[in-house]
Amino acid sequence: MKRLLVPVLVAAACTSGPQSKPVNEPAAGTAQAVPSPANPAGAATAATPSPAPPAAGQPAAPPAPPPGTSAAAQAKPSPANPAGAATAATPSPAPPAAGQPAAPPAPPPGTSAAAQAKPEPPAVDEGAMDKSVDPCTDFYQYACGSWMKKTRIPDDRARWTRSFSEINERNQALLHDILEKNARGEPDPADPYAQKVGDFYSTCMDEQKAETASLQTLQGELAKVDAIKDAKGLAREVARLQARGARAFFGFGSQQDFKDATKVIGGADQDGLGLPDRDYYLKDDAKMKELRALYESHVVEMLKLAGTGEGDAQKQAKTVMAIETALARASMDKVDRRDPNKVYHRIERAGLKKAAPHFLWDTYFTEIGAPGVQAINVVVPEFFTAMDKLIAQPARLNDVKTYLRWKTVEAAAPMLGKAFVEESFRLTKALTGAKAILPRWKRCVEMTDQALGEALGRSFVTTTLGDEGKAIAKEMIEGIEGAFARNLAQVDWMDDPARAASQDKLRKINNKVGYPDRWRDYSTMSIGKESLLANVAEAARFENQRDLNKIGKPVDRNEFGMTPPTVNAYYNPSMNEMVFPAGIMQPPFFKTDAPEAANYGGLGMVMGHELTHGFDDQGRQFDGSGNLNEWWSTNVSDAFKERAECVAKQYDGYTAVDDVKLNGHLTLGENIADIGGVKLALAALRQKRGGELDAKAEQDFFVAFAQGWCTNQRPEAARLQAQTNPHSTAQWRVNGPVSDNPDFAEAFSCQAGAAMAPQNRCTVW
Repeated sequence: MKRLLVPVLVAAACTSGPQSKPVNEPAAGTAQAVPSPANPAGAATAATPSPAPPAAGQPAAPPAPPPGTSAAAQAKPSPANPAGAATAATPSPAPPAAGQPAAPPAPPPGTSAAAQAKPEPPAVDEGAMDKSVDPCTDFYQYACGSWMKKTRIPDDRARWTRSFSEINERNQALLHDILEKNARGEPDPADPYAQKVGDFYSTCMDEQKAETASLQTLQGELAKVDAIKDAKGLAREVARLQARGARAFFGFGSQQDFKDATKVIGGADQDGLGLPDRDYYLKDDAKMKELRALYESHVVEMLKLAGTGEGDAQKQAKTVMAIETALARASMDKVDRRDPNKVYHRIERAGLKKAAPHFLWDTYFTEIGAPGVQAINVVVPEFFTAMDKLIAQPARLNDVKTYLRWKTVEAAAPMLGKAFVEESFRLTKALTGAKAILPRWKRCVEMTDQALGEALGRSFVTTTLGDEGKAIAKEMIEGIEGAFARNLAQVDWMDDPARAASQDKLRKINNKVGYPDRWRDYSTMSIGKESLLANVAEAARFENQRDLNKIGKPVDRNEFGMTPPTVNAYYNPSMNEMVFPAGIMQPPFFKTDAPEAANYGGLGMVMGHELTHGFDDQGRQFDGSGNLNEWWSTNVSDAFKERAECVAKQYDGYTAVDDVKLNGHLTLGENIADIGGVKLALAALRQKRGGELDAKAEQDFFVAFAQGWCTNQRPEAARLQAQTNPHSTAQWRVNGPVSDNPDFAEAFSCQAGAAMAPQNRCTVW
């Protein structure tokens, strides 16, 4: 669904969780799903979050770019969670100091960005290793230490990862070359929408139009907010803003019914905050107070840029903070949201009206484009009751309009002129530590991918994933599934009925590799050449309507929740499917002629990670047909929970940065998936090799796995990730899984009791 924040369950190159689309939630500080020159999507998050549905009314944008993108902190879905996939899987070693080289400027006209991208790294890079470190003490440092010492984080990034960031750089360079050709009007036989793609990109690249035409578009939007006179006008304007990408109060979109996965219903969810999470409004520690003060000053400056006087802007910012704080208090916390039973309330349209009687829902649904919707999951009913109190008194209409003016400006800022972009980045910088704004061409590449990703993706796949690569990847997936099936027979805490049901779910998993069988039709999207903001609003309108049109219709099992160039992957429990876009199927994760040990340690682990999401603490609650259903006995469920709690406590003890620990229950699903992913990939590789590997291949497998997570991350980004992201930071995405894997200890001859070979291991699958 569009902005249902129901977490997807997997990340890292993955996502998992009941949702309609695997999309990461926007990172802190960025209130829009569409990245903009100021805040590229994916910017600051690092690990791959499970695909969470896009925000209400926002274009179903692909997950945020891989780690290291500069924008605010958001999490990207990805199996291994590319921490940068969108969030931050950050290494424990301190990131490089500030003042690192910024990203290169756009290549001169006529030159190829792809030609300037870094060459592909070796499958297993001995030059990245620090062999002075004992692998049994700190395997992450052993595999990545030299890379971390010599790799600087670009000024415009919050983190930099050897896999996600560098693959994303190469992908962006290829996309840049395609877009430049589209903008020049050169023929593109792969893409029937090449002109729209080129017009969107060229308008984005025209900074002067952002200063003029886009600003005029914003003023027109603000005038509509100012024109609200009554409850009817309020409901219409909230719907109109959401349909154009603003996160006003709540989100609404399509969603598979958790209890009947054959049906698509409506979903209404909490939203409306400008900071990354409810805790940023409610916690009283010094850091949170500092960020709240900065955010309030940020609102002041943005409103002033939009034409509000100094005194009024100060007052209006306090109003915004009061409303957002009230919404935060009513919001469900991120750990509770991981429980699908806590975010499923089929109270329907009638129940929504009862929860928030002062909001004119009939007017809203007509305006948003879903006039007849009745079947609705109200994710957090208490949130809507609290929202109703904010709008119930006619005397508070001006305060509500002030809030909506802010949401309008907040959503538009990335598409506006230099002053807006720089002020947006001031917040991003505080949240993520990034020191410079990405070059405009990179921001525009990301925005175009968000708006027209399955048009741009057609051209992308013709130059990347070939038939041979797709065939090898499918063979690897089948091998991973075979490893899971064999392992099921060895799981001693399951009874026979649960084992049989798990085998049935495994057989029903649908695997999607590379790109959709049917491409999206963009013929009804109208792209102009004047206002970038108008084009982004049109892209959001198109996606909003496309999403709402699903309600009441059969589930589309062909759809991809990420665009083909996305460096990520995900598992969706409601669909019982794994999806691997072409973007992630590149070195160091995968290459057709790479050693098998490297491919299985890289992409194979990602595949195993995604598969395990189907049986983690969230995914296990959905049966083989995608329905939320308790299909295990009480004894089996209790045995699973006991083992999962071991994992949660293990990761609770890991430090992300400074005095900030990981949250073992927030990251539980991803950690279970990481542990399972390594185990399954190794078992599949051994099976392919006839049952066993030589010592070097075994070690190469583990090194290739670890080097996919080599990351340097700024302290601010690591803190943000630990507080908001379902993926653990990079060091623990490596050291946690190998310490729980007895095959690792054997491969590296670790003595029992070593850090990577503890006496008591946590074993779920």
